[in-house]
Amino acid sequence: MHKFLSCFLAGALLVSCTPFKQEKGIITINNTSAHPVSDVSIHYKSAQRIDTIGDIPSHASYQYPIHYTDAEDSLDIRYTDHNDVTHAQNVVSYAAKYDKEDYTVTIE
Repeated sequence: MHKFLSCFLAGALLVSCTPFKQEKGIITINNTSAHPVSDVSIHYKSAQRIDTIGDIPSHASYQYPIHYTDAEDSLDIRYTDHNDVTHAQNVVSYAAKYDKEDYTVTIE
């Protein structure tokens, strides 16, 4: 009985010290191309907010936490490729803090 209780308490302690999964609301940006991309930024249309991420190396990922407000918003990603061509793409058509989701963008 003592051995069972010790194992139970050790398991409970282990579970309580394990970090919980972060809330939803992440944009994962995957650069699967053979070249880095630069000037990566997230643009919030309604809030008129721009968050600069910077450069993402080739074959690398970046996780960006969405900053929710009390109003709904739409988010775009913008970046420049190795040919100095600027790209813009809608990532989140509808973002609201009561309807959090995770999103993935792949740059090829």
